[in-house]
Amino acid sequence: MERRVVDIAEGRLHLSKRRGSLLAVRDPDTVAATETLLPFDEIESVIVHTPRASYSNGALVELARCGIPLVCCDEYHSPVAWLWPADGNYEQIRRMAAQVTMPDELRATLWRRIVQAKITAQAELLRETEADYQPMLALAERIEPGDPPNLEAQAARHFWKELFDDEFRRGARGRPPNVLLNYGYAVLRATVARQLCAAGLHPSIGLHHSNRFNAFCLADDLMEPFRPAVDRAVLQLWRDGLQEVNVETKPELVAVLVETQRTDRGIAPLSRCVEWAAQSLARSILDGRERLRLPQFGAAQAA
Repeated sequence: MERRVVDIAEGRLHLSKRRGSLLAVRDPDTVAATETLLPFDEIESVIVHTPRASYSNGALVELARCGIPLVCCDEYHSPVAWLWPADGNYEQIRRMAAQVTMPDELRATLWRRIVQAKITAQAELLRETEADYQPMLALAERIEPGDPPNLEAQAARHFWKELFDDEFRRGARGRPPNVLLNYGYAVLRATVARQLCAAGLHPSIGLHHSNRFNAFCLADDLMEPFRPAVDRAVLQLWRDGLQEVNVETKPELVAVLVETQRTDRGIAPLSRCVEWAAQSLARSILDGRERLRLPQFGAAQAA
């Protein structure tokens, strides 16, 4: 069973714990109050956009205990704060120690594989849209360990121009459809962070991303090859004339998590591919060699 993303977008809503479930009460302390019970073991993440949400300590503790990220977003649907458990076990400590002492050569090799996978996935999306994708493939072949020339940025400039138009600039506060991308990436980022922590890795110790104000650098690293799945969904919404995050567009963006991908194990939902990628990253760090398992990116065919 695929877990669900709980999105709290607007209005007054209070979250508390009731037995083994998250209790969500909309418009509490009013005659119009309504209750919804969500079993914790069915929740992928909780994403909050409204400033009128409130929480009981019991709910926060249980979310952390179950490894469910609580993501607080600003008005642009960009994450600004996260809740994550503070405790761990021996195996987690062993893996985090390996993260901290990871050789630079391995770090660079892993980043090379991730960037190549991302650019290849972007090229596939451009090919699907009959745009100019060949320059992307050429750049992917030239990626060096660590990508010191930053060919990833060159690929991004070409990708956004071909996907939307010459005037589009990717930015958290840029013109539409940036707000849709922000929301889709927030959902994806929460899933990646969840699986990294489940794999015993610390999400703030990145391979490439490094920012003392960013507690999820590693999540930002590993989510890179999965971003084009969000881009594909946003492109379709944009072509349909939908540019805002609302009740019509959110389900389409959350559905990216169950979009199927080709893998060496066959067809699998994107959320499962993220799980395998996180586990393989942990193995790579422990073994000291690149063992990443990333999907064969692109639109999967029906099994």
